[in-house]
Amino acid sequence: MSRPVFRLSPHSPNPDSTIYVDGVEPGYRSLSHWPGNTTPGPFRADLSTEIALLWAEKDPSERIEILGPFDLLANNHYDTDGALSAFAVLSPEEALPRRDLMVRAAATGDFALWCGKDALAVDLSVMHLTKSPKSPLAEQLDGILDDTERWSLGYAWLFEHLPEILDDPFTLKPLWEERFEKIIADISRVEKGEGLTVKPYPESDLAVVTVDAPITTMGLHVAAGDLYRILLVTRAEENNRYRFFYRDESWFDLARPNPPVRLPLTACVENLTALETASDGRWWATELTEPVAMMGFGDPETVGSPFSADPDLSAEPSSDLSEETVTHALLQALVQE
Repeated sequence: MSRPVFRLSPHSPNPDSTIYVDGVEPGYRSLSHWPGNTTPGPFRADLSTEIALLWAEKDPSERIEILGPFDLLANNHYDTDGALSAFAVLSPEEALPRRDLMVRAAATGDFALWCGKDALAVDLSVMHLTKSPKSPLAEQLDGILDDTERWSLGYAWLFEHLPEILDDPFTLKPLWEERFEKIIADISRVEKGEGLTVKPYPESDLAVVTVDAPITTMGLHVAAGDLYRILLVTRAEENNRYRFFYRDESWFDLARPNPPVRLPLTACVENLTALETASDGRWWATELTEPVAMMGFGDPETVGSPFSADPDLSAEPSSDLSEETVTHALLQALVQE
């Protein structure tokens, strides 16, 4: 099988000759950890990058025997796990020696896990490549508003330059230095326990993280540790602001035992609504099928994606309910019947 061609596209014209990496499309084979994937058993892993590296380490005859031949490698979005998994399939001989950092960078991007400064640098390099005014693609990207076109340019550049980025993760530091320093400061703050408290409820897989200032998603996950359900409590002048998360690990199709199943939050929202006396907002919950499912108080229309924004609740209205009341309602909702 010759080296496949990569295409960023929601649909390929020929399912028989196409493999989707990281993303999935109905009717197509895949090397992906997304829900609905068709990844063969020998290649299953927690991250698409790990899956692609398992494919890459096989000799060509085994690859074809297990997955079958293909001419086109496709993806339907742009992120670090997508870029690294595609790179592993397109250039296995260059990817395999860099395996450890690739996997750690993919986990940094997809799961917001703290996997070291070098992994964070690689993830930030990928994600800032298509939007930073200091990007080596800045002139080409100028005036391009269409995401697919921007992402296609990003993928093309990365497939040529990923070896040098993986060998020197800080080579694109001017693109993302401010964001890097913010996350590093947050990790330090969490490790020292400055300005936050964490109350774990391991029997319900819940961490209640109370902060006195906004926290990054990665800082929040470090604070929660191995617990995949998080109630973020942000102290306001008199009362608190609240946001609950089912972390995205419970959305992906993991090879290891998945986090506990997501339980409905409708009754919890109704209970909190009945108790609430503040009039500036309302209790709401997103669909459980969202990659990061959430519940909170305020205006759901103003909530950004946890994939692209930190959970800054400073502009949200505060609830009149106490932390103990909200925690109790959540613990009742998180009981598996």
